Amino acid sequence: MEITPLFPTPLVKASLGPNSALIARLREIILAREAATPDGVAHSNSGGWQSHDDFLSWTGDAGQALIDGLTQMINQVTLVVTDGELRKAAPHWKTTAWANINRRGNANMPHFHPGAYWSAVTYVDDGGIGGKPDLGGGIEFSDPRGPMPMMYAPTIKVNAKGFLSAGLGEQFWPETGSILIFPSWLLHSVTPYTGDGIRISVAVNFSL
Repeated sequence: MEITPLFPTPLVKASLGPNSALIARLREIILAREAATPDGVAHSNSGGWQSHDDFLSWTGDAGQALIDGLTQMINQVTLVVTDGELRKAAPHWKTTAWANINRRGNANMPHFHPGAYWSAVTYVDDGGIGGKPDLGGGIEFSDPRGPMPMMYAPTIKVNAKGFLSAGLGEQFWPETGSILIFPSWLLHSVTPYTGDGIRISVAVNFSL
């Protein structure tokens, strides 16, 4: 038998590494911005601090380097229909970006990013999470089919890779320097962080 997953949802994973000079510089800049504008804004965040979506205006060359790198990755996984044919292309992306800081007990409620095609998150400081679930602070992507796969027989599962979370969600725990790219319509949230460090991320939306 051959099992073919239909209508897959892409999740792109990459890493700048925990010792990246760019990541270290962004951490310094973001913490200074929080100190200068402690009120921030409130969107999906439950506690914690979130900047306005003017990230590039106060991060200078470091912020631009991050956006440029993310744009290169997104262009690698994007096709454009031109004259009826699918072709690799570099659309003229409009980006909006903001920084998030979560401390003990902070989380982000389920949300998606309307008005964008791709979204990306870069982890500037994992707060000691180190890719493990012990301290919470994981990003959870909800099954875009909602509860449908569990409506009739929730104890029955498809015996194949990727199907055990049908109707539920998939969690990923950050590591400093790691990057996730996903469709902006994909519902996601952040579980409460229970560590004593500072969990810092940068979110970016890509629209046309």
